[in-house]
Amino acid sequence: MSFETAHRQLTGVSRMAAIAGGLGVILISCMITVDVILRKFVGTTLGGASELSGMVFAVGTAMAYPYVLLDRGHIRIDVLYSRVPVAARAILDLAAMLLMFAFMAQLTQSTFDLLAKTWGAGTRSVGVVNIQLWIPQSLWVLGFALTTLIALVLSLYSVWCILRRNWEAVNRVAGVPSIEETIEEETHIDADEEKI
Repeated sequence: MSFETAHRQLTGVSRMAAIAGGLGVILISCMITVDVILRKFVGTTLGGASELSGMVFAVGTAMAYPYVLLDRGHIRIDVLYSRVPVAARAILDLAAMLLMFAFMAQLTQSTFDLLAKTWGAGTRSVGVVNIQLWIPQSLWVLGFALTTLIALVLSLYSVWCILRRNWEAVNRVAGVPSIEETIEEETHIDADEEKI
């Protein structure tokens, strides 16, 4: 399997994970809205909205990380980045992706250890819902593991491109989007067409 194929397939998987996480956040927002309305006008509550919202938010954000990484949507400070030669940018992109991989691998390991302890102890949430904590934690670990896998693939892809001296490809998979790319994405107007 080529890196391009792996990148395309991981993009599809990460998009589905982000959509699922986003739908979870939307659903919990609706639940909280109904809970607030019931509390204000009826004097009762659904119960567990606060407890569930924390779990859903944690899982939803973890499921969004892989897509953000592939879409190059994470925040970077690029004051000097745009002023260095393209080969140096490729090396900086690789270094950033390797650091991302190391961080996400450690985070995934830590959350997996927590999941293993929770599973072994049969720990349940303390609130009204009283759910077994391994259920949301396993989804949380899944999101982090997918991000770790993607960071590894993007790191290897970047090394492969650097060895081939394909600096632009490194930027396309691991670098900071250019101003032109950002304008095109936000306005859906090709920056080159504007110059004509």
